[in-house]
Amino acid sequence: MLAWVAAAFAIGTANPKVEFKIQDRGSFTMELFADQAPKTVAHFVEITEKGFFDGILLHRRVENFVLQSGDSKSRGWFPEDAAARPGLMSATENLGDGGSGRTIQFEKGAGHHARGTVGMALESPGDNSGDSQWFINLNENTRLDGKYCVFGKIVKGMDVVDKAKRGDLVLSARIVK
Repeated sequence: MLAWVAAAFAIGTANPKVEFKIQDRGSFTMELFADQAPKTVAHFVEITEKGFFDGILLHRRVENFVLQSGDSKSRGWFPEDAAARPGLMSATENLGDGGSGRTIQFEKGAGHHARGTVGMALESPGDNSGDSQWFINLNENTRLDGKYCVFGKIVKGMDVVDKAKRGDLVLSARIVK
């Protein structure tokens, strides 16, 4: 997959884009930065194409900070149950540690954590624990620069991101042209 992303970028193909459809909210589209974070983007594209994100929840929202998803353990939860449960740092209790089972090497990336950028969640800043959990910056979060990889940005539907709540259901995630 990494070779595909690298080859596509080398021949001038646009960065891949992923559309997420969120139940009762609408959709948002993120552009992935294959040039800045090729390993992260290749992994994200691969698991997206396998349907990994379909049926999981937006399991964490911290106002003026981040909206987070990508936890495989949230699959099968009812959104209203997840939203009603208590949680540490605005994450749903018992969620936040699931993944695809394959971690990737940390990439520092060249971007900074501006509003609308997409970052790879990690167990600890700068470690090699990135997998399927990602976040959208809801504000300028420059304190994350160099510690979490920026690998994309929202190019359509930031209003949907702003309305999204902890516990919202991801109906589908698809690579789009």
